[in-house]
Amino acid sequence: MATQWKMGNIAAGVLAFVLWLVTFGLGLEGIYIVHQIFLLIYTYFGGSLRTVEMLSLILVFLMGLALLLFVIGTAEYHRKRVGRPESWRLFGWTIAAELSILVLYYILV
Repeated sequence: MATQWKMGNIAAGVLAFVLWLVTFGLGLEGIYIVHQIFLLIYTYFGGSLRTVEMLSLILVFLMGLALLLFVIGTAEYHRKRVGRPESWRLFGWTIAAELSILVLYYILV
């Protein structure tokens, strides 16, 4: 019985790690997509290219910093709660938010 529990716990840990990597990858893609949306909207409303280049660098830096903090925070959160419903719920909300950015991009473009 203890062996089955350990195997289930290991499987949940591996699945959590894979999902965490997926959220990290989608987060990087999200940064790129938000950057593209920002460029599209800012230039559409007549912003100068010089200004948009400067602002986009700041935007990407801030989003990268936020993603780094989010990745570190969620890694610790999932490490402590692997296999629990709150961990899976956070994965679900994170992936849903990141996929909604992708959908928004494809709707706008």
